[in-house]
Amino acid sequence: MGQPPPRPSAPRELAQVTWQDGRRHLSLYSLGLWGPNGPLPLHYTELALNRSESRHDPTLVHFSNIFHHRWLTQFWQAWRSAQSAGGGLDKPEHDRFAFYIASLSGQDLRESAESPLSDHVRLAASAHLVRESRNPDGLAATLAHYFSVPFAVKEFALPWITVANDEITRLGTPAQSSVLGNGALIGQAVPDMQYKFRLIIGPLTLEDYLRFLPGGNNLPVLTELVRTFIGFEYCWEIELQLKPHAAPPAVIGGAQRLGWTAWAGKAMHDRPVTGMIFEPEHGLTH
Repeated sequence: MGQPPPRPSAPRELAQVTWQDGRRHLSLYSLGLWGPNGPLPLHYTELALNRSESRHDPTLVHFSNIFHHRWLTQFWQAWRSAQSAGGGLDKPEHDRFAFYIASLSGQDLRESAESPLSDHVRLAASAHLVRESRNPDGLAATLAHYFSVPFAVKEFALPWITVANDEITRLGTPAQSSVLGNGALIGQAVPDMQYKFRLIIGPLTLEDYLRFLPGGNNLPVLTELVRTFIGFEYCWEIELQLKPHAAPPAVIGGAQRLGWTAWAGKAMHDRPVTGMIFEPEHGLTH
């Protein structure tokens, strides 16, 4: 990198780009020693220009390019250290900007080396992850931005907690679980609306719907992104909704899978069609 001595007014910032001995040489009219904006007096610029053009002697220019290359390289590295897409993706092992953002949001990028989720997806959600209290709108906005499909969060979904075998109420068996009004229960499970939520995805096209099914490409990334956002404090499930006319009707000899991508007839309304509701981390629920 270097700078040729410019004339009184430089026509542009970039002077020329050439190849010499298999290496690219970049010349700039600005950010150097020469010219009206340089630190040297103008008669030095006139001297270098006169020797280069009149005497064909670029010795002085080449000597100054030793300092130009050092200065411009340092300037470029300073710019690259504060860039993500512009200067960090070509050398991810030296991406200081990603390290700064991860440090501010309490993330260790080394722990996510084998994750299906890209580091830059986590960094893009740092504004939400830096807060201790997570909010449904932030989760929905993060997921919708990444997958480019509508997301909504339904809070207080109704799960059923299985009662331990020794805590089930049994007639004629003296125990704490047999005391009416104190520990007696009817059945083997109890409802609880405190720790579970539902992600409603859609309305989707059939192609997008298949990506979120078990075995689809989007489901592992979705699971990892939700766990990154909420941790392991809550349980969650997803509800996939299709556009009204995107659900294929089941036909004999068709390629639809029963219970997965088959519906009885066509939708006769304009409301989204619910496809599947399941827990991604524990298989299908119903």
